[in-house]
Amino acid sequence: MSFDINKDLDIILITYNRVNKLKEIVYDIFAENSPIKKCQITFLDNCSNDGTSEFLQELSKKYTNITHIRHKINIGGNANIVRAFEYISRKYFWILCDDDRLTFEYWDNVYNALESDQYDIIQTYTDPKVFSGETYNEKLAKLLIEIVLLPAAIYRSKYLKNDVIFNAYINIYALIPHMALISEIINNNGKIYFCERYDKQVVLQGYSEPNYRKGVKRTVHPFVKGMDLSIGFILSLCMINDKDLKYKCIDRMRSYLGMTFPGFIGEMPYYWIKAGLNDNIIPIYDSCNDIQKKAFLERLMEITYELKKYNKNILKIFNFHILNLHKIERIFFSISFIGFSFSKNREYPKLYSLFGFIKDIYYIRFKILFIFKLTIKL
Repeated sequence: MSFDINKDLDIILITYNRVNKLKEIVYDIFAENSPIKKCQITFLDNCSNDGTSEFLQELSKKYTNITHIRHKINIGGNANIVRAFEYISRKYFWILCDDDRLTFEYWDNVYNALESDQYDIIQTYTDPKVFSGETYNEKLAKLLIEIVLLPAAIYRSKYLKNDVIFNAYINIYALIPHMALISEIINNNGKIYFCERYDKQVVLQGYSEPNYRKGVKRTVHPFVKGMDLSIGFILSLCMINDKDLKYKCIDRMRSYLGMTFPGFIGEMPYYWIKAGLNDNIIPIYDSCNDIQKKAFLERLMEITYELKKYNKNILKIFNFHILNLHKIERIFFSISFIGFSFSKNREYPKLYSLFGFIKDIYYIRFKILFIFKLTIKL
């Protein structure tokens, strides 16, 4: 079956209160040399109040292939991504954002990938600052970081199954709902078209200030209030089955800033812990390999020392202490109702973990029913 871009490609553009930026990308879409200007184009307007809605209303009168959908309320930028999934009806789809720009000088590469009907992800943007590698997994890890930028890829729509939409809604809190779709494709060995050269990409990344809670001024859920995009990315990796791929992603996730994973851990935002987002610590820890876990635990221990004035046991999940600092002052041995504990003199406190330990930790402590403790020498 031959590929017809006007019939087989859905374009959906999500927007909220960026009317001047929106006009720029609309100019790109309907430029004389634009190959997508006759595609079905749906604008999902997140209840804008800056003239965006009026502009889109006038635009829909001028072009018959435009649909303008204005939400009754602002559902948030990430929820608008998932809402876009629900309007897809064609073989491929491309979700655009109001603050990016398009250039079609090298569109032939994208079109040939679409026409071949071989690919499930077609990359339209690559970041030269994210380091790659020689192996397929290394290139794939680079791509996964880059297509966090929503318009950076065109997707095959057959993967938008019920489970994907469901998981995308859940992953809104991690700021990257489309990782549910990406993970589904990767886990099913979907075929990827890589945009390997920065000077041959289609999307030009916008530089608007990122604000994932745009329009929400008062009550913000604590899971989202202190969420950081890098943290959200690591949390989203739980949906990827290939552990080696996850480790490579984690190594590269701040490489566009010239930073390795230990560097990211070194600058782990203090506000994240102070905001009470402790439930995310273990999912991040579980996504790491042994070397990354060691760096992660060492940094958590340092941060705990530095923030101990706020709360001695700040690293908790609900009322269950997963990570605790215990200062060993003397040798003792005791038998308790549930088990035993044993420790000996140490020159400085150690970090004990229910889930793992770094090389110089020799004990693991369990807390049972929040009352009884069991410390075992390793």
